Amino acid sequence: MKTSSARKLKQVSLADIPRVGPGTPAGEWLRKYWFVVSAAEELYDIPKAVKVLGEELVLFRDLNGRLGLVGLHCPHRGTSLEYGDIEDRGIRCPYHGWLFDVSGQCLEQPAEPKDSIFCQKVKHLSYPVQELGGLIFAYLGPQPAPPLPRYSCLVDRGGMRQIEPVRTNDYNWFNFFENSADPCHICILHRHTGYGEQAWGDQFFSYTDMPDFQFVETDYGMKGVMTKPGPTPGTEFVDTMSLALPSIIQVGDTEFVHAKVDAVKLMTEGSQCEHVLFLTPNDDEHFTIYTVNYYTGSDPQFFEKLKAMRAAEVPKQEVKAYDSRKYMPFKGNVRQEDIMSQSTQGLLGEREERLATSDKGVIMFRRIVREAIAAAQKGERPKGVVPQEKASEVVYFDSFTGVRKAR
Repeated sequence: MKTSSARKLKQVSLADIPRVGPGTPAGEWLRKYWFVVSAAEELYDIPKAVKVLGEELVLFRDLNGRLGLVGLHCPHRGTSLEYGDIEDRGIRCPYHGWLFDVSGQCLEQPAEPKDSIFCQKVKHLSYPVQELGGLIFAYLGPQPAPPLPRYSCLVDRGGMRQIEPVRTNDYNWFNFFENSADPCHICILHRHTGYGEQAWGDQFFSYTDMPDFQFVETDYGMKGVMTKPGPTPGTEFVDTMSLALPSIIQVGDTEFVHAKVDAVKLMTEGSQCEHVLFLTPNDDEHFTIYTVNYYTGSDPQFFEKLKAMRAAEVPKQEVKAYDSRKYMPFKGNVRQEDIMSQSTQGLLGEREERLATSDKGVIMFRRIVREAIAAAQKGERPKGVVPQEKASEVVYFDSFTGVRKAR
């Protein structure tokens, strides 16, 4: 006999996962977490319109340095606060001058009678906002808000941090996210890029001799562990990638693939760069990627070299004069290869699929996400939400890449 929890989980379908708007199963689940809404350096002295989980909002920092995230449209007559004026106490609508503080409380209504207390009755939509490690996070869910996780790449631990240029793509966020649970695509789709060109690990990502890959559920989500026999008896080459709920990916092979760091050194020391992607679903058709590199190695020029190598990763594909396909050329650039393959898939739950044994990571990860959605529906704390008693702990994800003793 099936348990009630099993029946509850069965109600969460694959088609529920991509939909992020208010009231949807995944949308309500995602609102249990903090999401990046901007890089701190991209928030200037003017309001910034942002879209998060299908909600239109405006982000600002008042003249006293307080962060605010409020509804984009003024509750008076609907004018966009993206064009508002930032003042000491908050943001003022340009249309009729209503002033709102960072909590959304209306403070002034210039056209109302001097003795009017109507402004006290107007509370605009607002969400909590916090800054950590150069990124600005917001929480769109029910109160009380859980602690903002102290992700290791955003906590100063004696290394160097770089936030890469922010990217926005016009397809569904989960197509990108679950791609990292599918390591065999690296050896096939990316064989024309740095993955196919690197010599580390006896051509670790070889198209004809792919590594073994296994998947392990973790307290933050899942990790994929790829291995090949190592350079000496009893050792193995390892490349680990983590997927953390709600929408975070940590990669450990950036030094091997993109930075072209000396492979011999990496084999003895292992990777020293946490390459972390924070995905923020804007709506069902768009998502934004905030990428953080945290480097603990000894090369002070590491980020400059990484930037130069990325700039050299351009598509190497000849495009015929009559070829009008949207994503041509794409072969030779990892990001373009991903965009082509992921954006043409269609939505999970709506597209036709025939999963095979090599899709075991995708199958496991979808199960983990559906269980997290079901937990949120039952009022439980989903995987990846930090409990209050662990608010001060640093959150680490496993992304070891290097040589270790065989297991």
